[in-house]
Amino acid sequence: MSPHCLPKRVLSLWVILLALLVPCRPLPAQESPETETEALARRLQHVYAGLTSLTFDFQQVTRTGGRERSGQGNAVFYKPLTTAGKPEAGERSRSVMRWNYTEPDRQVIINDGRTLSIYTEKDQQLIRTPAKELESDITYAFFAGTRNLLDDFEAQAPAEEVLASRVGAPRTLLLVPRTPHNQIKSVQIWLDERDIIQRLLLTDHFDAETELLFSRIMLNSLPPDDPRQIEEIISFQPPAGTEVITR
Repeated sequence: MSPHCLPKRVLSLWVILLALLVPCRPLPAQESPETETEALARRLQHVYAGLTSLTFDFQQVTRTGGRERSGQGNAVFYKPLTTAGKPEAGERSRSVMRWNYTEPDRQVIINDGRTLSIYTEKDQQLIRTPAKELESDITYAFFAGTRNLLDDFEAQAPAEEVLASRVGAPRTLLLVPRTPHNQIKSVQIWLDERDIIQRLLLTDHFDAETELLFSRIMLNSLPPDDPRQIEEIISFQPPAGTEVITR
């Protein structure tokens, strides 16, 4: 993995995960009956939208040009509640995420809802960029709570070889952008019986693959609606001598 310059397709995966945590506006009634895969996509988003926190360990494998690179670490997603006690959507929610890579090199990625910060220990560098710059990407639209997965992705049945790989994950879902996307060709999702994602595989237009395997998944394990919890997640003080780049 090239830590100081993360592939945009990986960022897209992270935003999709964060997007699932954001309650989205209801879609209008459909003119045709809903397919089984569409129903699964809606159920998936419903499950994640009801969460206030999600933590997990992950293993990441990137395959491109016959080469394979691996990484691993842990991550946390968190969003506050509304006054009605339900997860809140929109700017006020400040849904946040933090990814801590421990291998192959230490790296910290934080999105506080306004700024995306990427610290790479190996390069002694901290890059900060406005989160709003991701708005041109359809995956970022989910972050604001204005998009549903089915707004921009078509839910399809997986290929036969995918069905044969469902060990420990009895459900699978293939998401394909409804209009051409510069980073995403498809996203394959494997889910357990609770409709919790166990594995993600993103393929780009050059057939490069980024795969994430999740373990030690904890749902709603953090104190809800806690400003101190949010601060703990997004706080990061780079070591002395770190080059800070603001874009």
